[in-house]
Amino acid sequence: MTALNHNGYSYLTNNIDFTTLVAKLKALKAKIPDDKQPREVHLAFAKHLQQTLLKAFHLTLEMIDLSEEEAKALGNYLYATHLIIQCKQAAVRVSPQTWEAIEARMLLVPDS
Repeated sequence: MTALNHNGYSYLTNNIDFTTLVAKLKALKAKIPDDKQPREVHLAFAKHLQQTLLKAFHLTLEMIDLSEEEAKALGNYLYATHLIIQCKQAAVRVSPQTWEAIEARMLLVPDS
């Protein structure tokens, strides 16, 4: 499954109601259990958060069930993406068009 198109992440982001997601995450933030709460309370909160995110991003548990190798690859990808975002924020001489081209290539899922 390829959630990203040749223009970057537009397919993925066009189907997400970010306003509702932010509101739900803010509501959940107010309910974060403190360290004194029992493990069951923390697990219930984590499950609720997980379900909120899955629903918002139109995902299922099966879709995010990654092998150890896939999880490591995703972690590496997210780390590299984070570094590129930091570079973009620090760059002053790179035009918005150049960054747009970089982001489009960076966010593509390779066909395999």
